[in-house]
Amino acid sequence: MAKQKLGQHFLFDKNILKKIAFLVQGYGSKGVLEIGAGLGTLTEQLIDLFEHTYTVELDKSLYNRLVQKFGDNKKVTIINDDILNVNIEALPVSIAVGNIPYYITTPIIFKLLEAANIKQFSLLMQKEVATRIVAKPGSKDYGILSVNVQYQSDVNIAFKVNKGSFSPPPKVDSFVVTFSKKDTPLQLTRSLRILTQKAFGMRRKTLFNNLKGLLGEDTAEFIKQFGIAPTARAEEIDVETFVKMTEALIKKGALSPLKTI
Repeated sequence: MAKQKLGQHFLFDKNILKKIAFLVQGYGSKGVLEIGAGLGTLTEQLIDLFEHTYTVELDKSLYNRLVQKFGDNKKVTIINDDILNVNIEALPVSIAVGNIPYYITTPIIFKLLEAANIKQFSLLMQKEVATRIVAKPGSKDYGILSVNVQYQSDVNIAFKVNKGSFSPPPKVDSFVVTFSKKDTPLQLTRSLRILTQKAFGMRRKTLFNNLKGLLGEDTAEFIKQFGIAPTARAEEIDVETFVKMTEALIKKGALSPLKTI
């Protein structure tokens, strides 16, 4: 049933499913966006708690099963598409939830963070990504994802889900991660992504060396004004400093806010 190329691992533990559904119900929205409905196990829980559920499933065979299962239920809209192609802002929802595939976790997170109507969301993801998201400066897991997600949202690991709760079981345990979005300017968030991509481009190199391609001979003087030593690496720099650096680079015209990574 599960397709490896789509990263499918179906959650079947009803206690966990109910826990996830009640978690997002606490956000107080009438409608909810579900990403990756799969067999509809979480969908069943959401239907009981929300006035309307908009559920997205890419796999055509699973979509057909969902239509057979929920097609007559007026509280559900089933969308057969890639979530990355869906116009989320066209849906009357302010929250989202989903068990998302490992290989597109980061693009999904950034899409939800940029969707103006989404205020809060909870995602079930593999431990590796969750650890990177909440990592602090100085940690080996701290990087592009950590800086950008923590700038745009208050993020927390809600609870752990053992790999045995899935069919087929993934190789590692998973976490449910909650995101409460902050009011951050789109220009700044996109420029921050560009800066962090360059700053963390070669983790073994210093921040100075990674930014030379962007700033040239001004690099040393630029990082010095933020109290950053020439030998410092990107993983030592906190989120607030990265944001201040981004604001300064926008003023200098050194970053284009229209670009995305």
